[in-house]
Amino acid sequence: MNRRQATMAASREAIVEAAGAQFARFGYEATSFSRVAEAMGRPRSAVGYHLFPSKLSLASAVITTEQAHWADLASASTDPAGVERLTRVLLTTALETRTRPGTAGAVRLLRELLHTDVAVPRGFVWADFVRAQLQAAPRSTALPLPEHAEDLVLEATFGLTTAARPSSDDELVRRLHALWVPLLVSFGIDDAADRVAPAPLVLAQS
Repeated sequence: MNRRQATMAASREAIVEAAGAQFARFGYEATSFSRVAEAMGRPRSAVGYHLFPSKLSLASAVITTEQAHWADLASASTDPAGVERLTRVLLTTALETRTRPGTAGAVRLLRELLHTDVAVPRGFVWADFVRAQLQAAPRSTALPLPEHAEDLVLEATFGLTTAARPSSDDELVRRLHALWVPLLVSFGIDDAADRVAPAPLVLAQS
């Protein structure tokens, strides 16, 4: 990579991070190129169409960046498939919404856009990951998982994370556990309280 390419890549990364923070705070509709540029202390032209031809392309870049990170988290987990891996990855992501602007932005964007006609990147599909982990968990019933069980888990997790905004990491962890355990028990995972991850993943580099 030559110097010009490196400069462009660094500029793009900075814009995506700044955009993540704005999408997290204001949502898709209320975020604009001008708002992102203002947050960066740069002119509107610096965040213009030479890198991102539309606001959707900018939102997609935020989502794509985080989906790659989420895929890495899922791969990094050494927990057994099931409740352990599911809650470890969800807990890590929920806590990262407090420290990573891109994570917070991507989570809000997906919550807003997934059920619209807007096409969003599908590099890592939360619903598929959650469903797979729920299916891997030992259950006390032969009945199939409830329809849209994965959506219930995701709404409980990210609804609390993005809307309620608990005041501390410890409070967020406590409240997520309080949501997850009865929900998972209702799916027939009777030992959910013993299997829910107590702490996030510890990564050498996030």
